Amino acid sequence: MSHRMPIRRAAASALVAGALLVALVPSMAGAATPKAGYYSGDTTQTITPSDPSEQATPGSVGFKVFKYGSFNGTVRKVLSVTVNTQLTCASGEVKEDLYTVYIIMGGKINKSGRFKYEGKGLTIRGRFTTRTSASGTFSRTVGDCKAEGVSYTAKRSSGGLPIPS
Repeated sequence: MSHRMPIRRAAASALVAGALLVALVPSMAGAATPKAGYYSGDTTQTITPSDPSEQATPGSVGFKVFKYGSFNGTVRKVLSVTVNTQLTCASGEVKEDLYTVYIIMGGKINKSGRFKYEGKGLTIRGRFTTRTSASGTFSRTVGDCKAEGVSYTAKRSSGGLPIPS
């Protein structure tokens, strides 16, 4: 008794396996495991100063990536986030806002290089496009003042406190 697989069945199995592989590759594309350190960059938003003699500047974002060992292997987390943005209030008033948060629980960076933090008026989402750069969006709300869907790009820099890697 022969246990050979018919050629049609083998070809169909190979075709299905190939299709599954092709479906998985785009989800892994662009995924990066970030290096530990401080990341900073500009946002797409321009902050208009209250003093007309000063020049407008782009908003900014910064965050620290920390790497530590655990029972499940090496884990990377976003340890802190700072955003400097311009909020527009319901009354039409415009305010500059500087916000820093230290993330004790959460801030985990998943295997596809994505992270998200929600809390105390800030929601930030991002994805590491390389080991040393990330991009994403954030929204900030303070009372009836808000900035929504602000895009940013950040690169690893020498700013902030040094974190051992």
